[in-house]
Amino acid sequence: MRRFFGSTESRALNPIDPSVVLTIRWLAISGQLMALIFTYFVLEFDLPLIPALIIIGLSVLMNLWQNRQAKDDTGLVEQNLLALIFDILQLAVLLFLTGGLLNPFSVLLLAPVVVSATMLRRRATLVLILTVAASVSVLALYNYPLPWGQDTVNLPGLYIAGLWLSLMLSTIFIGGYVWWVASAARSLSEALSEAQLAVAEEQQAVALGSLATAAAHKLGSPLNTITVISHELSREITEDDPIYEDIQLLRAEAERCRVILGSLEDYKSQSKPDFETELPINVLIEDLLHERFDAGPAEVIVTHDAASMDEVPVATRRAEFIQAIEDILQNAHQFARTQIIVHIEWSLEDIHISVNDDGDGFKPSILSRAGQPWNSSRVGQSGHRGLGIFIARTLIQSIGGSVAFGNGKNGGGEVKVSLPRSCF
Repeated sequence: MRRFFGSTESRALNPIDPSVVLTIRWLAISGQLMALIFTYFVLEFDLPLIPALIIIGLSVLMNLWQNRQAKDDTGLVEQNLLALIFDILQLAVLLFLTGGLLNPFSVLLLAPVVVSATMLRRRATLVLILTVAASVSVLALYNYPLPWGQDTVNLPGLYIAGLWLSLMLSTIFIGGYVWWVASAARSLSEALSEAQLAVAEEQQAVALGSLATAAAHKLGSPLNTITVISHELSREITEDDPIYEDIQLLRAEAERCRVILGSLEDYKSQSKPDFETELPINVLIEDLLHERFDAGPAEVIVTHDAASMDEVPVATRRAEFIQAIEDILQNAHQFARTQIIVHIEWSLEDIHISVNDDGDGFKPSILSRAGQPWNSSRVGQSGHRGLGIFIARTLIQSIGGSVAFGNGKNGGGEVKVSLPRSCF
């Protein structure tokens, strides 16, 4: 049994705004420079000033390079990751020149990890945690000691090991905790965005429903006039008249419009559609084909996977389902060449219906926005507005189902509907 496809989207994280990174780094550079100058000239610590200034100068060059690269939106995540790795290594070298882990500013090694955990992917944060761990391990063993003057400071190795362990654990804990909190916030934000999108689509559907009701009310009078005139014309024109068939077609189309408008009234007066007679799902669709579709160039084939009719799930003529399937089949009729295949599959909880035509299939530009209103390759042609598929998707979702769009393996457009059995 085939598996029905669905749209799975990987959670894409927004890269850090380059301007924010650049601003933070300029502030860091200014702070490093002021701290170095204050320590060397005011506190009169004998520090390797020139090498330290060179390291700070490298940060300036890095900032200028990233400012130039920020104009290109591609690869921002990779650029930000490299920049944060550089920040860790640059600060580690400065600490190496100024006392190692005994330098009170060694805690700033946590800053790039926090930034990454907030904005970048988990893998990037793990890379930065490993970079900090390696830097802290080197600084614990190798560094230029701070010149404390005449007083000699001999700290036990156990204290240095404690500093190393505290920085290691702090990096892992803070990085992991901040990433978890940021991930939860991103999930909440995505859920809110999806809810807002669903509300907007529901509002569109309600607006379309109101327009449909108003249109049905206004179409009643002109449709009656067309019906009366077509009947009178059919009486006055004989069968051998060249326009006799056109008059008959006009009468048939007017009658079809009357049936459609009548179905709107039926749905409006239907208080408990679930209490209607239950039919096997394939029989229900075949009845729909006989009632709503005239014989056309495309043959419709209904298939299912059951070995016997007893296994076929039953369904009621729920108005939302009938209208949605009719819109999907109507769309397939308009694009099919010779054949439309309606295939039904089911599980213990769900029913899956696929409609596959042998036309040209969905264009990539249309498929990327499939199910959205005003999305059709024929908008403006012969009254097409690209609303049929949108209405079908909205109706299916309103009863707890889902719709997926694609192109079949053998070509042609393919629409797959998944519905819970409980909706009937």
